[in-house]
Amino acid sequence: MIDKLTIIGERINPGFASSKALLENQDIKGIQALAVSQAQKGAAYLTINVGESAMENLDFIQEVVQAIQAVVDVPLAFDYPHISVQEACLKVYDPAKARGRKPIINSVTELRWNMLDVLKIQPAKVVLMASERLESGEEISNQYATQIADTARRMALRVVNEDYNLTMDDLIVDVSLCPIATDTEAQTRRAIESIRLINNDPDLRGIHTLVGLSNLAVMLPKDALDGQRLGVRIESAFLTMAMPYGLDVILGTPGRDYRILPDNDFVMQGVKQAIDLEGFETLERVQQLYRRD
Repeated sequence: MIDKLTIIGERINPGFASSKALLENQDIKGIQALAVSQAQKGAAYLTINVGESAMENLDFIQEVVQAIQAVVDVPLAFDYPHISVQEACLKVYDPAKARGRKPIINSVTELRWNMLDVLKIQPAKVVLMASERLESGEEISNQYATQIADTARRMALRVVNEDYNLTMDDLIVDVSLCPIATDTEAQTRRAIESIRLINNDPDLRGIHTLVGLSNLAVMLPKDALDGQRLGVRIESAFLTMAMPYGLDVILGTPGRDYRILPDNDFVMQGVKQAIDLEGFETLERVQQLYRRD
């Protein structure tokens, strides 16, 4: 494990085939075992996402929250853009079973500001999605690091200055991360620069920054040219570059071999060079890390 890196365990999520089967079968014991495994491997929080079925069956997601809290004492993160689901989760979440720690609401955007109304149920930490901004009544995708940082600043200051009883320490800014295998628009570089700008803002002192790290290495083969695992080293390369700028939270897999890489690591060198390039040159540099059939 990397010091000062908070891992939100991502596995209770239908995006993983084995987890999807557990959730579709409403296998509570299997879900509990998955929660215990992640907690034992160092997860500081556990994401709860049972899929779109939560909209039709709030009782099930409440049952999942209570069942998980019966077997682990780590706080939970509720990964839904729907107020009704967040409300259902917060109504049954018991802070006493998480050693008094708050859950996480994931996520709030400028267009989805009324999500913060759920804090009337109980206190929670909040993920602010800064990849989009509200402009002339519409949600617009941010294309530049400065736009992401400006959106994060605007949202964070609004939250702490309004009557939500939240501090910067309660806020986690998601700067978004795309697969590096398709990154023709320098989004990986933009994420790192966004993290730097946010954490250099003196008015945001104490705020946290987040990426969904598993997004980075999807669509890549298993092994690098040197025969070692490729995906986790690409993820580790990102951590090596982003953590010095303030990245401190990831949505990731507990127990995965995340580590800080030396400058001379084969994959580290390739990722550094790739994100300094533009367009298809980025993809070509990433492809040089593995054997193309």
